[in-house]
Amino acid sequence: MSATLSAPVGARSRRGGLARLNPLTPAALLLLLGASVSFVLDVAALVGLHAWLLVVLAAGLRAGPAELLRAHLTFAPFALGVLMTNAVSRPGRVLAEVGPLLVTDDGVRVGAALALRVLVVAVPAVVVARRSDATRLVVALVQHCRVRPRAGFAVLTAHRMLAEMPQRWRLLLSSARSRAPLDRRGRPRIGARGYARAALALLVGGIRRGNHVADALDVRGIGAPVRTSRRQEPFRRTDGVVAAVVVVGALLAALGARLMGG
Repeated sequence: MSATLSAPVGARSRRGGLARLNPLTPAALLLLLGASVSFVLDVAALVGLHAWLLVVLAAGLRAGPAELLRAHLTFAPFALGVLMTNAVSRPGRVLAEVGPLLVTDDGVRVGAALALRVLVVAVPAVVVARRSDATRLVVALVQHCRVRPRAGFAVLTAHRMLAEMPQRWRLLLSSARSRAPLDRRGRPRIGARGYARAALALLVGGIRRGNHVADALDVRGIGAPVRTSRRQEPFRRTDGVVAAVVVVGALLAALGARLMGG
């Protein structure tokens, strides 16, 4: 069971230096970031803060340009919707007329700030979540936040099973195609019944694996009132140093961008 719930060998080194910290340190920084930007409406400051966070993600987690671009594109439609909604719904000096709607300067300014808030918070959260070791996070939550082991490892097991579902779904569809009759073009014709059988097999397989994992956890005493853990996630001096550097750098980047912007 420990092999199932542990990260691959060498995965931590491939994730960058920040992945070696206690998993609660990046989580706390993300919470602090979300709470802090809630009070910021200066576009220049948010741009500087976002640029600094991208540098941290690239250097600390080895996030490449493609990964950062995908994270931005994931939330770009929502951020654009926030910008457009505020641009035509707030009073101010009219910049343009779009049919019956009036685009105002205050609307564009506030909308741009709110859209940047979305990217500032969401992009680092997605990258950190993808690069974090779920097992280490659960161990840290149990050790430092008094989360019950049964609840923590149940969430971890569900996370791993959900991550495996796309691969299992493709495997089931490939199996269905191998048995399906061919159409006039020579392609497998699965049909609605084939997809329904594959979905049912995916559900039944998930339930069976969940039961097997639950039995294995009970055998290993996961629900015992007092238990010890071989794995430990202590806070080290490095956690404090990195957190201080990230926070101070964010403040300087936001302040410097605001001063340069005017």
